[in-house]
Amino acid sequence: GPQPSDREAQEIWERRMERARRLGRLGDILLLAEEAPVWELRFAAHRSAGNALLNRGHFTLALEQYEKALRNNPADIECRRQKGVALGRLKRRGEAKEWLKNLIEDHPDDAHTLGVLGRIEKEEWIEAWRKEGNTPEQVRRDADASVDLLRGAIKSYLSGFQLDPGDYYPGINALTMLRLLAHLTGSDEFPEGRSLLEGGVRWAIHCALKREPENYWPRATLGEFEALTGDQGRVADAWQKAVAVAKQDWFALDSSQQQLLLLKDFGFRPTEIEAALRVLAHALQEIDASPTVWKPRQVFLFSGHMIDRPDRFEPRFPQDREDIAAASIAAKLDTLGAGSEDLALCGGACGGDLLFAEACLQRGLRLEVRIPSDEATFLKNSVNYAGSIWRDRFYAVKDHPNTSLLTLPEEIGAEIEGKSPYARNNEWMLYTALTWGPEKVRFVCLWDGKEGDNPGGTKDMHDTVLAHSGRVHAINTTQLW
Repeated sequence: GPQPSDREAQEIWERRMERARRLGRLGDILLLAEEAPVWELRFAAHRSAGNALLNRGHFTLALEQYEKALRNNPADIECRRQKGVALGRLKRRGEAKEWLKNLIEDHPDDAHTLGVLGRIEKEEWIEAWRKEGNTPEQVRRDADASVDLLRGAIKSYLSGFQLDPGDYYPGINALTMLRLLAHLTGSDEFPEGRSLLEGGVRWAIHCALKREPENYWPRATLGEFEALTGDQGRVADAWQKAVAVAKQDWFALDSSQQQLLLLKDFGFRPTEIEAALRVLAHALQEIDASPTVWKPRQVFLFSGHMIDRPDRFEPRFPQDREDIAAASIAAKLDTLGAGSEDLALCGGACGGDLLFAEACLQRGLRLEVRIPSDEATFLKNSVNYAGSIWRDRFYAVKDHPNTSLLTLPEEIGAEIEGKSPYARNNEWMLYTALTWGPEKVRFVCLWDGKEGDNPGGTKDMHDTVLAHSGRVHAINTTQLW
């Protein structure tokens, strides 16, 4: 058919991206980001994919997305800052601090970056004393010994709040860390400024709540402020109001709990801190007890050879070796403890894909079969040549209640010039698997260990999973037959 115009192509892409966001399909977002029709869209898509991955705790993948975005637009301040956040979360703190200090040199009046730097310095200080098996005395001694790290964090937070007194985030952190420093050292290092700082933070929170009364973060900040300055009743009241607008956001509540546990570790205002922690513990318990979105325990990803075509010159997967391959795939899944708490992703071709799909369904896994073209074209190209029995098996897998069948043109869009649909389909499966967390991915491949006949084959997937520290389980066909 006729090719869409540039403007039409852009609108189609934007609609698909919006749908992927609405459905929370991070794998779709990552593939669409690679395929954006113009660089500005590619940049924005990589940046927002980075943010979504960061929020899910997938820091390595998030960092990759920010770096891709920065290749399109190296000066973008938000993206540079978020790369610093991702490096900090990966505990690459030296790199993170250097990266953020360079950003502050370029933008000395950017309060937000100073807040991020403060957080990384604070985490560095916490790591200096929070060690497995430390007694309270050792904790106190190590915290005292590394107190200059805490002073560094306070300095960054204070500088950020001075630059933007409307931003309560660096303000509350500066205040909390200052109170903790005074508690640890027994001397108030900022006596003349502290009451001014308290007033400034209270005003910033007040203004934020006027603007967004239903936003959890200003409410939680008020809770933290009361824990530092108010009585037990005010503390409990502020946290109850915060929890009421948290929309069961486990990560947000847990983040607040971590900050309060830090104060508890040093016996700071124990009665008030305990009042806050009780409210948060109750809210977190309720979320743990409520039915949540299903998350797989392990994610099995498969790639492997199809049954040889009748005209194939060098045999690779002859039809009469099917039973050997099926038994090897089943044994591998059993070794890895595959079961009903797991998710499997594969294509739908005759041979490896369908043998893997059948073995997964027998073990109660949820299965996503993803194919690179519409069903009729796919069957013609990748199934029917091996005989009607394989077509019947494709339909049996497709019709199983645990299976979802997704087609690339419908979900992501029509073919892209110069890119093999099979390579795109493999990328799509790979990205989707990785967005559950690379540590959950178990890549099973039925493979002779050689470069494939076409780009984007088993070898590419194998190498990418390894690069993301997922686990690779190869079944080498040259040793099977």
